[in-house]
Amino acid sequence: MGEVQSWTVGEVRITSVLEAQTDHIPPELFFPDATAAQVAAHDWVVPDFADANGNIGMRIQALVIEVGSRRLLVDPCVGNGKTLVMPFWHDQSWPFMERFEAAGFDVGTIDTVVHTHLHADHVGWDTQLVDGAWVPTFAGARHLYTDAALEALREPGGYDNENVLRDSVQPILDAGLADMVAEDADLGDGLRLAPTGGHTPGHISIWIESKGAVGLITGDILHHPVQCAETEWAEIGDADAYEARATRRRMLREAASTGALTIGTHFPTRPAGHVVEDGDAWRFVPV
Repeated sequence: MGEVQSWTVGEVRITSVLEAQTDHIPPELFFPDATAAQVAAHDWVVPDFADANGNIGMRIQALVIEVGSRRLLVDPCVGNGKTLVMPFWHDQSWPFMERFEAAGFDVGTIDTVVHTHLHADHVGWDTQLVDGAWVPTFAGARHLYTDAALEALREPGGYDNENVLRDSVQPILDAGLADMVAEDADLGDGLRLAPTGGHTPGHISIWIESKGAVGLITGDILHHPVQCAETEWAEIGDADAYEARATRRRMLREAASTGALTIGTHFPTRPAGHVVEDGDAWRFVPV
């Protein structure tokens, strides 16, 4: 299991920095319609993405995009010391920053932080605890949010919304480091956001185009490669399962037709690969 992995799309380099990976998870915990036997029936998911019994792996990782002199950080994980409802995320201590630095990165060189959405496991390292206060980690970076994602986070009663807003997002807003962007914003240098709603309002994915090559960072339109084959399986966190299914099929179709190097935000072990047609669905072929 690589703590740091890198791939290229044309002249763009994408590096994964691992926060945590958990294996041997009963799939029903994330996909209520799934069974381990159904997962195992797709033999291509074993052993990289599931064990022989059909129990799955899931990871939390951040992705650094390097293009020219720019350094963009996508989905900065859960973070350390966060107050969160989920016990396996609450008040954790992971060597993420050590891995980040070992990969050759420095917080001061990140110029943009992109969030596919604002769940706890995609915003945590935006802030760090200093003298009892949560302060921006990437103080020289612009942090991008969509209006719909921020509006949803501010809704009372949402799962962990209060904690995430208070500790991981509000300090960025207060520091004047936030930019509101369209869900289809062109970020320049071949980087483009794509609206991919369903998992959350305002959810986005990221297209990368360079020297004739194409890449895709999924965000949570997919949580596990098996969903390429089982596109109807909703994930427990999907706000609108119907929209999420439609989005998933649309993006899988486009990823396959463009030959995009597809990087699954939560895909374990070998998270980058290609989506290929397989009957009336798809499968994921890791690189």
